[in-house]
Amino acid sequence: MNHKQLQQRLSALGHYEGPLNGLCDPPTKSAIIAALTAGPDYALTGQDVMTAAHDLSCDPAAVWAVYDVESTGDAFIAGRPAILFEPHRFSKATGHRFDAIHPALSSRSWDRSLYPRGQAARWQQLVDAVALDVDAGFASASYGGFQILGENFDVCGAHDPWSSAWRQAQTEGDQLDAFIAFVAGRGLKAALQRGDWAAFARGYNGTAFRANKYDERLAAAYAKRRAA
Repeated sequence: MNHKQLQQRLSALGHYEGPLNGLCDPPTKSAIIAALTAGPDYALTGQDVMTAAHDLSCDPAAVWAVYDVESTGDAFIAGRPAILFEPHRFSKATGHRFDAIHPALSSRSWDRSLYPRGQAARWQQLVDAVALDVDAGFASASYGGFQILGENFDVCGAHDPWSSAWRQAQTEGDQLDAFIAFVAGRGLKAALQRGDWAAFARGYNGTAFRANKYDERLAAAYAKRRAA
């Protein structure tokens, strides 16, 4: 998708009224934020999770465990899905061509220092990356209660990274739908069903999962949900 096409999408949603000039200028960036803030931001319900667990043939506590770890309790913050922009994924997606001139957005290697603490700064990273490359920008952030990277848009049933981001900005139910599709599409159902958190984390969070103790955190969250 190019910037003019993005403006057309934003205009169709009623968030952009400027010229279709193909520029990711301040009005266009503001429209991106507005479109991904509009919501309605409905929260997950117990029935939503029960349905998802049935679809995945797993314990509902397992679905909740992933949500608890990935969302840290906040799927939406200030009306927008909680995000984490990944400069190393953006670098890879753009052939490393922005590494030298935009080092805060594009890094050949993973670098924890490039993760701002606050959501406002993370959203600024995202829109600044989209200004450089629409598809790579939206593909390089993870969204919402299950923190699925936009680069997985096709597995999650979206046409492009923008569509994936927009869907996950609607409700936590949409985020749950993306999770179900991702788990099934990446062959992670069996690991989730048997509570093999190391295998699940390896496929869900990447090969560096142990550095962040994702498997241990998922196991603890599952045990807590089971005991509730």
